[in-house]
Formats: sequence, C-alpha cells, structure tokens
Amino acid sequence: MIFLYVIFIIVCVLLMLSVLLQSGKGEGLSGTFGGSAQFMGGRAATTFLTKMTTALATVFMLLSILLSVLTSRAPSLRQRTEAQERMMQTPQAQVAPSSGSGQAAPVQTVPGGAK
Repeated sequence: MIFLYVIFIIVCVLLMLSVLLQSGKGEGLSGTFGGSAQFMGGRAATTFLTKMTTALATVFMLLSILLSVLTSRAPSLRQRTEAQERMMQTPQAQVAPSSGSGQAAPVQTVPGGAK
C-alpha cells in the first residue's frame, strides 16, 4: 500500500512538471473571441510533453481511484482518535420504551440518593 502512495506522489510531481514545462498557446481566451483562424487547436502533431502529460494524467486518475477503493475497504488502515476508541469501548445506554398513552414515565428514585 505504501508503494502505491510513493508511486502516486512521484506521478503527481511529474504531472506538475510536465504541465509547467509546456509552452502556452499564446492567445488564451482572448484568441477565441478575437477572430483567430484556428478555433479549436492548431497543431497537427502532438509533442512529447503533451503525450507525457496525457499519460501521467491517466495514471494519476487510475491511482486515485485505486487508492480510494483500497483505503475504504481496509479498516485497519483507518486511524481512530482517542475519543473514538473510548466511545467504542463505552457500553451503550439503554433507553426505556416510551408509552404511547401520553402519560409521563414514572420517576425512579435512587436508594440513599442525593437530596
């Protein structure tokens, strides 16, 4: 499981680098409305960085889904807080069933109770 996390972090770093190393299209959003002749893309050949970014994005998504599924199915990997552990060990209080007649429940007195 830790091996998958290490691979996931490496893929994340490589994906960030591949996105940052790519050059921009040049026109951005203003080119869409400014009368550019090439509306949807313009390069016929994809570069190595584009292919690498696509591959890394695919691996990133698959690893994200895989780690999500594996983590949800492995309760031993979930860490509980101290309060959650105490709550799991404390016995549940039993509640008396309520009467449907609308009458108040009888008051119980504690023997030798406080005044």
